[in-house]
Amino acid sequence: MKNRFGMNRRDWMMLSGAGLAMPPGAAQAQGAAPPANDLDAVLPDQLLLKDYRPKSIYKIQVSEIKKAKYPAIDCHHHVQSKTQEQVDEEVKIMDAAGLESSVAFCPVGEGPNYRASAFDDAYKIYSKYPKRFYIYCGLDMRGVDQAGFGPATIAELERCHKMGAVGVGELHDKGMGIGGVIGGPANWPGTRKGPGGASARPPQSPIQGFHPDAPQLDAIWEKCADLGMPVNLHVSDPYWSYLPQNRFNDGLMNGFSWRLDNKPGIMGHNELIESYEAAAKRHRRTVFIASHLANLDYDLPRLSQIFERNPNFYADFSARFHETCTVPRATAQFLKKWAHRVPYGTDIPFSQHLFSLTYRILETTDEHFYDQDFYFNFNYHWPLYGMGLPDDVLKKIYRESALSAFRLAQSKAKG
Repeated sequence: MKNRFGMNRRDWMMLSGAGLAMPPGAAQAQGAAPPANDLDAVLPDQLLLKDYRPKSIYKIQVSEIKKAKYPAIDCHHHVQSKTQEQVDEEVKIMDAAGLESSVAFCPVGEGPNYRASAFDDAYKIYSKYPKRFYIYCGLDMRGVDQAGFGPATIAELERCHKMGAVGVGELHDKGMGIGGVIGGPANWPGTRKGPGGASARPPQSPIQGFHPDAPQLDAIWEKCADLGMPVNLHVSDPYWSYLPQNRFNDGLMNGFSWRLDNKPGIMGHNELIESYEAAAKRHRRTVFIASHLANLDYDLPRLSQIFERNPNFYADFSARFHETCTVPRATAQFLKKWAHRVPYGTDIPFSQHLFSLTYRILETTDEHFYDQDFYFNFNYHWPLYGMGLPDDVLKKIYRESALSAFRLAQSKAKG
């Protein structure tokens, strides 16, 4: 049977699929691209995948949770405020959302861009609320590729600790080592509004840093242990970023923003995870909190095995709600066993909408909903599902696991 366009169902489906997968610029080959404000009227043969924004039609439960069911600690938050007044506003949002306290990663810069003054400036305004913020410093990795690296980094770490820093992070190794810089072509900027898109990686000259288990970092990790400072370390990136950027990639639009498959000379995903675990094994006194579920959100059985082998290894939940709530039953099963090692975290500027969405995912059994306003959701197209976690699991994720990590780090400190 043919439709009103003179095509049968098979022809129509093939055309629709081709339209959805069309690369940027392909629409112009069939005529002028539609204005951005006229996308609602675009037929599938002209619609670009980056513009696909489905809306659920199911008449099912829709929950809005303003406040966490139990007091929460955000174990992964980047300092955004520049003034005392802005910090005061952050605290008001925390109060409304049921956030007891938050880790505050100071924006000191990484590799050659480290700025000691950035920690000092952030500490000055955030320390007004000593019970609300756990203030972390970074690592001064300047000169990581030069002879004699190490002593200056430890000296700066000790200075920040003496000033009031209680942890270290967020550090990164996305393939060129901690303190390194990835070279290669610029990344696709994504579709989120803002200058360049949050995920754009401009072309840079590569700098080789040290991977987590490098001997050159041993003294630094031991110093963190001596000072009782947990280390928040981000290794690798979402797995889709390493896969071929083609029609088989399940997380294509997000993976393309953060793509690493075209970056020369980087360590691969699996090797980065192995390096991270090797560091945790060699430095049992150092508490490591892996950012973003160690980027093993797609392979929770492997993360479970790492937990079993390494009692000093934790993994925060930040910026991986979307990836895990697409498989809510498998994730809930994992969390029921490991909630005491998975601290709640966001990685996103504070807002009531942000917190409400994370609470909805963790606490409810809502099904098949989308959220296009989530900070890192600019390229996601997966439907979301609530995990409906039980109270004992929520208590651990929201608060107890973070406190456990902090206590363990303090118990290993010297002096």
